[in-house]
Amino acid sequence: MIEKYGCKGTEMNGIFFTEGEINQGNVISDAFAKSDQQNISIEKLKEKLAIQAISLGANAVDRWKYVQKATIWSMSSTQWQMTGRFIKVEE
Repeated sequence: MIEKYGCKGTEMNGIFFTEGEINQGNVISDAFAKSDQQNISIEKLKEKLAIQAISLGANAVDRWKYVQKATIWSMSSTQWQMTGRFIKVEE
């Protein structure tokens, strides 16, 4: 766990992830990623969000959350979903 922009969080590929809200910088857009297979690691899904963040010019994801949900097709089949906001904070 590290502290940056007044929040505690983690980093993936240079992108800072926090469940808190970053009160500085600019919100670029909402963040969303979901697994396309069952039993995917959280780290792989987090990496997908990091790639999206980099492509948008963001350096942080705040309000970061992840949940496991059943799919429409089967209650026994689940997928991970991650949400948050892409933020560009001047360092």
